[in-house]
Amino acid sequence: PALEVAGFHIEFSNSGLYLWCTRGEDAWESVKWLASRGILATPGSFYGHAGARHIRLSMTATDEHIKSAALRLKA
Repeated sequence: PALEVAGFHIEFSNSGLYLWCTRGEDAWESVKWLASRGILATPGSFYGHAGARHIRLSMTATDEHIKSAALRLKA
């Protein structure tokens, strides 16, 4: 929900370990925006041209770290 509040649309994230999402902008812009909030993401372009407007976020951090990241997204 915090990603959606921040303007991201989550797509193709059925496995539960990673979220594949987009704000409709170049992946590197999303990576930069998240990094400014202390959140690391992989640009979708690492996975091919079709991912140029997507990012991949790992959900393998502790619950505490994920909660902290969600609060930073909402700030």
